[in-house]
Amino acid sequence: MWVVWMPIGLLLLITKRYAKKNWNCMHVMHAVLGFFTLAVTLVWTFKILDYFDWSINTNIHSICGVTAAILCVIVALSGSVTAGLMQFYKEKDWTPEEKVTRAAKFHRIAGYFMLFLGNATVMTGAGHYFQKILKDSSMAPIGLVSLITFCLLVTGCECFYRKANRKATMVVETPDVHDPSKKWSKKVMIY
Repeated sequence: MWVVWMPIGLLLLITKRYAKKNWNCMHVMHAVLGFFTLAVTLVWTFKILDYFDWSINTNIHSICGVTAAILCVIVALSGSVTAGLMQFYKEKDWTPEEKVTRAAKFHRIAGYFMLFLGNATVMTGAGHYFQKILKDSSMAPIGLVSLITFCLLVTGCECFYRKANRKATMVVETPDVHDPSKKWSKKVMIY
């Protein structure tokens, strides 16, 4: 599960936030990684629930794990709905009133929450595994190290992304609608 939520979770974020330059390729990669994450999460959740006779323990890892699995399904469905809605607007202008914008915003917010919850679940799972199963509490903090590393990588990527975009500006001269002889300039960000 660590591989799905830490490195692949980071790749999910990179493909849709930081690597927009190759949008079509990154869109496909994001979808494939998202469905892979969903499949692995559901398979392991069902395996673990079956092992415990479909009873959810009341420890923090079990509660976070079931919540993350449910949220993973919701995020995957919202991503699919967003991608499907985008097909309807290929030839139309993008406006904030469109349904796809709202679906994309929900997917983005739920996705960020899911990535954090998934990594927090991996953290509690590592602690549970090392302390309860292997009886070796010296390795239990590795889950916390993984969560902190994930948060630092996301923060570093975001800082680098914003710093690079701050420099990527251009001036667009647009004629005034009321008086075409006058032009006004606006500094815009290039994403």
